[in-house]
Parts: sequence; structure tokens; C-alpha cells
Amino acid sequence: MVKYIYKNKESEAKMHDFYDTALAALDVMYEEQIINTSYGSTHLLIVGDKLKPPLFTLHGGNGINPLNLKLFLPLLDNYCIYAPDVIGMPGKSTPYRNLSPSKDDYGWWISELLEALKFNSMKFVVSSYSSAMMLSLAKVDPGKITKAVLLAPSGIAHGSLLPIFTKMMIPMMTYMLRPSKERLVKIFDPMLTEKDVVWYQFFNLLLTCYKMEMRAPREFKRKELNGYSSPLLIICAADDIFFPPHKVFPKARTVLGGCDIKEMIIKGKHLPTAEIMCNVCKEIDQLFKEVHEHQ
Repeated sequence: MVKYIYKNKESEAKMHDFYDTALAALDVMYEEQIINTSYGSTHLLIVGDKLKPPLFTLHGGNGINPLNLKLFLPLLDNYCIYAPDVIGMPGKSTPYRNLSPSKDDYGWWISELLEALKFNSMKFVVSSYSSAMMLSLAKVDPGKITKAVLLAPSGIAHGSLLPIFTKMMIPMMTYMLRPSKERLVKIFDPMLTEKDVVWYQFFNLLLTCYKMEMRAPREFKRKELNGYSSPLLIICAADDIFFPPHKVFPKARTVLGGCDIKEMIIKGKHLPTAEIMCNVCKEIDQLFKEVHEHQ
């Protein structure tokens, strides 16, 4: 049975209110589109100047589009960002879990979106759970990716489960029994490089209004990605509890061995600071401006 992702309609409305407020706070020019796909209706933001080169981004698992866009705002100086709300995640797309991380649903869904937008291929900037979504596209339709940046990426290698369980899951269970601001901060401290009131507002909504996607993204094998050869920049955070660099980088060299891979380590935890992201966006821009012979 397909799962409705909110506790009730009131909860859905609260999440949409947060979405609108967070999007308005970005103070950027944007358009909205609705694209119908095989998996449901997709709400898409087109952010910035449409005359600039396009790039495609996806928010992470149980994440929300405006907060993902906030990470990559410096890229709007040179690009127009196409950003869909992932079906079955917080946002304004179909609020039912129609996409499975164990299959290639995410890849086919992204392919449908690009075809609807009339793009043969795109540059991608993805992070966390959405890296696995993009790798699914790299498996089923690799020609649609010209270059890609994977920030704190899933789909390659994961950190140990025990620290995640003890530092996040146990505090989360405690919070559900007796909510408090202190307990909320404790749950997400392993993720946030610096405390951010907007993120805590969102996390509170996740825990009180939304039924979280608990299925982890799968790790891809070399044979699944043999058809992918476009350049990659893989960025890991030094203290990322989910996707630590000492596990991600060696595995990426094997799984994505047919690619020109650049590696970058940044300070902090899973969610970087705005200051760190300014430097990251400069590296992204540099990658996208480089000319590669095979392209």
C-alpha cells in the first residue's frame, strides 16, 4: 500500500507554510511548474535567470527544497537552478511514497522530468540522499548527466550504524515521548556544523507532522555504473557521521572508476555552514567551466 507521508491534512498544510516561508526568505526570483510523471505530480522550482546556463539539483531524503537551495545560492550568480520537490518527501509534489530506493524509480523519474523540460542533458548538483537518486539516473540513462557534484554523498559507502543509532535514533525516541528544545538540538547535533534556528524549525515539523522515509538509499555497484563516464566532483565533510570521507573516497574510485573524479574534503559535519558553501560553490563553478575532451 502506498504511504501518505503526513500525519494528516493539517500537518501537510503546516509543512507547506514552512516551505513558503523558507522560500520567501531566500529572496530570489523563481517560477513554479507542475510536471506529471509516471510516479505522480512533481512540483518544480526554476530559480534565477533562465537565460543563464541550467543546472539541476535535488534535495536530500526527508529534506525540503528551499533549504537545499539555500546551500547553493552562490551558484545563482552564473546559473539557473532547476529544483524539483521529490515525490514522497516534504514539499509540494505528490505526498505518497511512489518511489523505491531499492529499485531505479528515482532515476527514471529524473529522466522523465528532464524530457518534460526538453533538456537532453544537464549538469547536476546533489547532496546526501539525492546523490543516490542521481546515481540511479547514471545507471539507467547516463547520457543525461554532463557533469555532476556530489556533496556528502549517499549511494557509494555509508558510515557505521552504531554511532548513528546511539547519537540520533535514541535521542529521537526520547524526544517523541517528551519533546523539548534541548532534546531536539541533541538529535540533530551530529548533523549540523553550526546551530541554525530555521533548520530546527524544519526538524520539529519532520518529527511532529511527517512520517519519515526510513529506507536507506542503496549502495551502487561498479557494474551498474559502467555506462557512466562524465566528470565528477565528490565532496565529503571531515566529520560526517553518515558518509565519512575515509569510506566514500576509496569506494568511489572503484564504483565510479570510469570517470574523471575530483575529491574535496571540507570542514564540519553533514550539513555545512554558509561560509563553507561559498567556497564549495566556487569549486563547483570551476568544475562546470572546465572543458573536457570527451564531452
